[in-house]
Amino acid sequence: MPADKIKQLEELVSSVLQNLDNFYSENSRLNQRIQVLEKEKAASSKESNRAKDLLEKMKQLETSRRKLKKDGSTVRIKIKNVLKKIDKMDFV
Repeated sequence: MPADKIKQLEELVSSVLQNLDNFYSENSRLNQRIQVLEKEKAASSKESNRAKDLLEKMKQLETSRRKLKKDGSTVRIKIKNVLKKIDKMDFV
């Protein structure tokens, strides 16, 4: 094999090895990034679940508030009716 062909082959092998090293480095960097993103995803999912729980509690509180408001209105009407009846009574 002529010397120039051997030299070209050495350069190609060197280039392939350099590219392979670059790919391994990039793969390692990407795997680290995946781990970071998975941790962020887990934290985000946890926060999302917490927010859903809080939203559900807020809905329950709003339902309770409406019921109390309705009950309060009903009680006020009953008290007014009782007071009217008392006013009509003759205590002599």
